[in-house]
Amino acid sequence: MSDRQRESTAKFLYDMAKGIGLIAVVGGLVSGQANWWGAIMGLVGTVTFFLIAYWLEGRRDNDATTHIL
Repeated sequence: MSDRQRESTAKFLYDMAKGIGLIAVVGGLVSGQANWWGAIMGLVGTVTFFLIAYWLEGRRDNDATTHIL
């Protein structure tokens, strides 16, 4: 994966994290239909996408310690 592809993918995952957080957590609270399960799953999804994007953005091709996948 080239640096440009990695950067674009990281931006996409950051946007996905924001979207999940907005829809699952904030949307439920605003509409008055929030439940704990939806809020927790939304937070887990948001954090997961954020961490993947953060990891992907920080990867370097010459750094052997970050080649997990």
